[in-house]
Amino acid sequence: MTDTARPRASRREGRREAATAKRLAAAALLPLISLPVLVSQPAQAASSTPPGYSLTATVAPPAMSVRDCRTDASCVFAPDPSGSDDYAALKPAVDRAAKLAVPAVLDAGGAVLTPARPATVLLSSGTYRLSRGLQLPPNVNLRGRGIKDTTVSMITANWQNFNYGYLISWDFHTRQAGSSNLVSDLTVNGNCREGAGAPSRRDLPGRPGAFCDFRGPKGDLASTNAGGGIAVGDRWTVRQVRFTNLEYFKVWVGDGVKDVRIVDNRFDNWGGAESGDEDNVGGGSRNDNVVVEYNQFDKTIHGNSFDFTNAIRTTVRRNTVVSDGAVATARGERWSSGNMYLEGLVQATVADNVLHGAQISLKTNGGYAHSGENKDITNPRDSVVSGNRISYPGEAGIVVVYDDYRDADETAGTVGGWNDKSTVDTDHIVRPGGNNVIRDNVVQYAGRSGILVLGSHGHAKDAPDTITGNLVRNSGWGGSTGYDTGAGFFDTAGIGLSIGDGDRIYGNTIADRPAKRTTWYGIHLGARRAPTAPTNTVLTGPAGETNTATRVIASTYHRVGQAPEAPNNLMADGRTLSWEESYALEGRPIAGYRVYRDGRVVGDLPVGSATIPGNLLTADESSFENAAAGTAGWTAGFRTTLARVGTAGAVGTSAMSLASSGTGEVSFAGRKMAATPGQLYTSVISAQAQAAGRWVRAGLKFTTATGKVHNLATNNRATVDATTGWMTSNYTVEAPADAVSVQAWYLIEGTVAGEVHLVDRLGLVAGTRTQQWTEPRRQAKPAAYHVVAYTAAENSTPSTVAVS
Repeated sequence: MTDTARPRASRREGRREAATAKRLAAAALLPLISLPVLVSQPAQAASSTPPGYSLTATVAPPAMSVRDCRTDASCVFAPDPSGSDDYAALKPAVDRAAKLAVPAVLDAGGAVLTPARPATVLLSSGTYRLSRGLQLPPNVNLRGRGIKDTTVSMITANWQNFNYGYLISWDFHTRQAGSSNLVSDLTVNGNCREGAGAPSRRDLPGRPGAFCDFRGPKGDLASTNAGGGIAVGDRWTVRQVRFTNLEYFKVWVGDGVKDVRIVDNRFDNWGGAESGDEDNVGGGSRNDNVVVEYNQFDKTIHGNSFDFTNAIRTTVRRNTVVSDGAVATARGERWSSGNMYLEGLVQATVADNVLHGAQISLKTNGGYAHSGENKDITNPRDSVVSGNRISYPGEAGIVVVYDDYRDADETAGTVGGWNDKSTVDTDHIVRPGGNNVIRDNVVQYAGRSGILVLGSHGHAKDAPDTITGNLVRNSGWGGSTGYDTGAGFFDTAGIGLSIGDGDRIYGNTIADRPAKRTTWYGIHLGARRAPTAPTNTVLTGPAGETNTATRVIASTYHRVGQAPEAPNNLMADGRTLSWEESYALEGRPIAGYRVYRDGRVVGDLPVGSATIPGNLLTADESSFENAAAGTAGWTAGFRTTLARVGTAGAVGTSAMSLASSGTGEVSFAGRKMAATPGQLYTSVISAQAQAAGRWVRAGLKFTTATGKVHNLATNNRATVDATTGWMTSNYTVEAPADAVSVQAWYLIEGTVAGEVHLVDRLGLVAGTRTQQWTEPRRQAKPAAYHVVAYTAAENSTPSTVAVS
């Protein structure tokens, strides 16, 4: 296989075109209810302070000195920078060093017997300007006098020479076993902003969001893929290098490259610099054993801090990333930079990183065009995410996504392993994921949930994950209560899971600290309208470890398979909230509605509100609390006897009974009222069985000008009443164009002679809202109100309205 420093153009363009889709899929980004994500959050605690950014080395040794070079026979002094094009002077220095380097000695099997002895080109202080990329042969080091002292920059007039290219790269025509290269102690400056990028702190780029200067004001004078930083080869080390002002990838670790170390480098756009949005450390293409550690990414960066696609045995550890919403806003972008993406990686380690305003995402390579290396799909597998501290991610803090796609014949991929590849155009390989461990991380103030594991194809995961020992605080800090991941709807929780068999979630702590709580659940199991569902989830560890949830809004566990539908169309009018009934689901009767203000319960309405807002029926017709009124206003249907009962009620102490004199149904109708053609009308009823449960249908009768009667009723077969509680049924329809009157009409189907049902809380409204709640006293504003429907076992997704 031929390896090059400049991977195929189609790969690059595919990455750029897929950038938005990738972020959506990985980060669970489609909000149902949320406040703006990219806003500066007020300081809540010491932990809200982002990690510092400094050009001072963390673990790197001091830069090579002149004396060190003079005493090293294999060290070549580069000429001083000329102020013009320095390529012609540096190339001979590199060639001299190549002749001084001693290759590794190998045995017959290719194992290294004697390590290589590299030679070094030592750069002077100042700025070297290059008209073309400088390629380093095997065993040639390039070292500067210090990260602040030596700079290598691109002459942007020659951008064509850097198209899909880099200022410094490996000699992609030559690959040598046992070789070793080092690039260290300098700055790589791509001149995106001509002359900018000095190592002086600046909170924002000089002209945030504008195209790189050499591309022109409209971005059409040069390629979007020109002027990368460093493309590494086998056994390269990049250490104490500052990357700034670059249009293209800052560091690239490409096709099949092995045993690379990216250590103690700095990424920023200081000194008025700017960058394109390609990754800061990017690559993949089946690279192997790459370590990215002790690097710092300033809040002025552009693009992901780390993004590999298709790689094995990758280690990302002890890096610090700061991503500031203010910078993204200044650029006119919705998404902050800085995320860590591991797309189609196996046996990866992501450990002890500190991220502020960014997330870690393990997912597939399915976000790219399904061709070339991305024709086959690799799911995250055998990886460990541990000891990371993630604060204020705009979305979820840690995300694991399992996915696949369908071929032209609508079939999914053929299951295979890392070394399997598709051999026909009509099929692809899918490599299932799982056996990932997410442990001992701290995720706090996530815009949405803290940790999410989700998927769109069950076959994409064939081994359970383990999520243990994590501390998740204050999820939903961005204002979100529910959101669409593209693979199901989640409510905001500490940890969410919607795929897998036998996954282990134990020993985690979920907590909410602010006065206005934002975390709805501790552990969220399943997702609404999801193509997959978790089964046999283990919630207790081998030593009895359980999960704890402190001060969450609702409960420690949320099992979506038992949850009802959410109330709809919540609105606020002064201190009064009103909403539509939840749609009843089979086996999940609505027991009532609960109202929260800023995460605290302020109202509980078993069955529903005592008063139906805008009810066209009188209080006596609706509630039966007035013994003198009896059943006035209601007319019994065939085989139906009506009577007032003063001992039980859905609301209050009274109801109306319906006794059946035969087999079939019981029914009753209200008085006629003038109807407005085209107006939406809603009827509502609460019913309770006295023996067997039956199908309860709320309905409406419309009479037209010609005397024709339309009898209409709900077909929701989940509205079956029971002896243990009250079932609410509702029906909404538009009045016919020739309607002159409307009546509330109700049926209970499947009855037999002698059986009795109770009904109460009857309503007819012009509109759709049949529930309401009024704040009993004036409250401080602004405030967020949430309403959930609940059953005996679970809550619905919250509906939200903000009051300012």
